[in-house]
Amino acid sequence: QLLLRVPIGVLSNTLSRRKPILFAGILMTSLGALGLGLVAQPWPIFFSRMVTGIGAAPGVTFTIYFTSFYHKEETTRAIGVISTVQGIALVAASYAGGLIAQASGYGNTFYIAALLGVVAVIALMLSKTQVDKEAATAAPKRFSLSNAWLPLAIVSFMGILSQFAQWAGLFGFVPIYAAQIGATSADLGFITTLCLAATAFASFGVVRLAKQWGNSFSILLGAVLMGGTLAIIPLLNSVQQLELTMLVNGLGRGILSTILMALSIQTVASQQRATAMGIYQAAYALGMILGPLTSGYLAQSQGLAGVFYLSAGMCLVLAVMAYLP
Repeated sequence: QLLLRVPIGVLSNTLSRRKPILFAGILMTSLGALGLGLVAQPWPIFFSRMVTGIGAAPGVTFTIYFTSFYHKEETTRAIGVISTVQGIALVAASYAGGLIAQASGYGNTFYIAALLGVVAVIALMLSKTQVDKEAATAAPKRFSLSNAWLPLAIVSFMGILSQFAQWAGLFGFVPIYAAQIGATSADLGFITTLCLAATAFASFGVVRLAKQWGNSFSILLGAVLMGGTLAIIPLLNSVQQLELTMLVNGLGRGILSTILMALSIQTVASQQRATAMGIYQAAYALGMILGPLTSGYLAQSQGLAGVFYLSAGMCLVLAVMAYLP
C-alpha cells in the first residue's frame, strides 16, 4: 500500500473513469482472501497477504469516487459518512469472522471474504458514475499542488503521527498489555470492538463538530482524547478500566482519522484530488509501518510503558500542530 498508493492516485487522475481501478482492487482483495483460505504454508500465506495489500491500495480511488457524489463544500461530510460505514463494517467483520472461524475453521472465514468481493463488484457495477464538471473541463496538465502543497504536507505528517500512535497502541501493544493484566481472548476481542465502534460513532459526528468548532479544535480534541488515553494505560490494573479507556481512545481516533482525511483534499483542485489522497494515504501507511517497528524495539529495551508514552507524545505533537496556519 505504501508503494502503490501514490502511483494509483496519479493514474486515477489521468484516467477519465475510476471504476476499472476499483474493480481491479476488489478483484485482488478477493484473490488474496481466496489464497489465504487455500494455503497453509508461511510463504504462500505471505504472498496472499501481499495480494490483499495490493487490493487495498486503490482505496485512494474509492474515497475520491465516493466524494464525487457530494458537492465540494461537503467533503468533510462525505469522508465522515464513508468512514462511519467502514467502521461499522470493521466491527461486523471482526465479530462475524471470529464466530465463523470458531464454528467452522479459519478457511471458511477467507472464503466468505472472497465471496463478499463478488458482492462488492455487483454493487460497483450498479453504482452510477458521477461526472466532475470541474475536472472534465480542466485542461490536462502535469501534477502540481502549487499552493496546496504546504497544507497537504502538514496534514500528511499529522497522518503519520496519528497512524504511528494507533498502530503502536490499539493494533500493537494494547492487546499485550491487556493480557498482562488478565484479559482473556474474549476480552481482547471486546476491547477492539469497543474501540472500533467508538471510532465509527465519532466519524459520523465529526462533521457537526468541525462545523461548530472548526477543524483545528477538532484535531486538538481528537489528539487529546487519543494521546491522553494512551498515556494512562500503564497506570491501569483492571480489564474494565482498559475497556473504558479504549472506548474514549476510539472516539479520538475517529475524530482524527476523519478530519485529517478530509483536510488532505480540501484545498486541492478536483482533477488532482486522487493524487493528493494517494500522497496522504501513502504517508499514513508509513506511520502504520514505523509505529509497530519502532515500538517493538522500545518495548524490548524500555518496557511497554515506554511504547504508550511515545505514542502519547506523537499525539501531543499533533495537538500542537492543530493550530498551525
